[in-house]
Amino acid sequence: MPKRKAATTTEYTVTRIAYSVGDISPDILELASTLGKLRSELWNKYGSLSAWGINKNEIIKEIRNTPHLRKIYGAERFNLSSEIWERTVQSVLDDIHAVQEAAKVQVIRKIYQFFKPEQIRVQKGKKLVWEDIPETSFRQELITALNSSYSVWYQYPLLCRWIRQYYQSGHTHVNNQIVINGTSSYMKSRIKHKTRSITTFLIPSKMVDGKCQWLEIKFKTGRVTPCAGRMRLIFNSSSFELHYPHTTKITVNKQSDIVGLDKGFTEGFYSSDGNIYASGLGEIIKDASQKRTDKNRKRYKLVALSRKTDSEKPERILNNNLGRKKANTKDAIKRQTIKQLIRTDVQNIFNNYGTLVVEDLSKYIKGKKKASCVNRKLSEWSKGELQKSLDEISRRKGAKIILINPAYTSQVDSTNGTLLGKRVGDQFFTYGGVVFQSDKNAATNIKNRASDSEITRFMKKEEVHKILMSRTAKFLEQLGHTFESAISMGWLDKKHLCQGKASRRRS
Repeated sequence: MPKRKAATTTEYTVTRIAYSVGDISPDILELASTLGKLRSELWNKYGSLSAWGINKNEIIKEIRNTPHLRKIYGAERFNLSSEIWERTVQSVLDDIHAVQEAAKVQVIRKIYQFFKPEQIRVQKGKKLVWEDIPETSFRQELITALNSSYSVWYQYPLLCRWIRQYYQSGHTHVNNQIVINGTSSYMKSRIKHKTRSITTFLIPSKMVDGKCQWLEIKFKTGRVTPCAGRMRLIFNSSSFELHYPHTTKITVNKQSDIVGLDKGFTEGFYSSDGNIYASGLGEIIKDASQKRTDKNRKRYKLVALSRKTDSEKPERILNNNLGRKKANTKDAIKRQTIKQLIRTDVQNIFNNYGTLVVEDLSKYIKGKKKASCVNRKLSEWSKGELQKSLDEISRRKGAKIILINPAYTSQVDSTNGTLLGKRVGDQFFTYGGVVFQSDKNAATNIKNRASDSEITRFMKKEEVHKILMSRTAKFLEQLGHTFESAISMGWLDKKHLCQGKASRRRS
């Protein structure tokens, strides 16, 4: 069967945010609270396996046509208009299916990790090449069952165990959101001023005497009038935020150069060409972490003071000195600063390169226990924002990102691909006495690993270590040395030999 051609897109969609202006009607807050109750009931019912593999439109028809389901989850119980009820149900079911798809990704990783397809030798030209037989592969059978309905994969106990591990029954307590459909019927008018542009929305609310009640709310949207796609109104302490989709054309970057990027804490990226991107990221994180720690220590003293029975005014302390409004504003400013710093330099990377090779850091990496101050700063590390920026901007630029296995990229000598040498802080000392910048050395290893056919992306670190030790042994043999002599001369760290023995004992 011929493979389908990959669909090429010329547009991408992003989410923009507009903020409400003017007074907010209490009826809108009441509507958000009512929709929160509906959302909670739906998550309790369909957040398990009840909605697995079932189209959302079929579930909506089932609720409308089944009397007992309509009595519990229907629009009549919550006194909502059919329009606002259906949009909320669609949004909840889409969220549930998104969580299920995320669990599927983890299960498929497990399947690829533990099962390998059968292979046969095929003559290609003058060489015999091993090729997979997907039709007889148990791996393919499990993946096909997983992508089918609940009744199919439930027959495999292994899949049931893995799905229970990665997919938990969901619940929600969100009661500050309203989902609407951005059509022209919601637009009342567009009022233009000299310095701003405001869009007025009419939102369908409750049913009064058989008629739909409409609520009005205004948003500052600038030059853009949001009138297409699903939009979400989110109440944020004092005002509403309008999250709406915006579609823009892709500007294809004609660059074809390849570069390796090492994600860092003190700086966002260090390239294999020696360039630094998002410099100063670590200073922002450290400064924000230290200020928050000092502030919380003082707050703890006020909390202890407010709990004393002999305190004169504990209520005044709780109401006036322990709020979160100012702290939340500072956190939001910090997040926006980091986001702007990262994305500005990521744009520059894609302007110069067409393909980026980065580490896949989506999996939790176990390590030694660190001091609380170190853990606090590492927990602030924006590695998620780094990868998210790469993914989103690569789609806008029409560029390519290659994810590779991150094991031992910072401990390999980039000149020979072996474990000879040692990293100490920002320096990497080779066996020959040459000193490299450690991040640049790691970025070069990342770039080289993209073309490494032996080390795959989802390979275990023990298997990666075994391959690297084999390469190191061959290199030392060419030099006339062994592991013991390399350790005695300081070329090879003793821990690598111990790790190799430990992995052989486990296998």
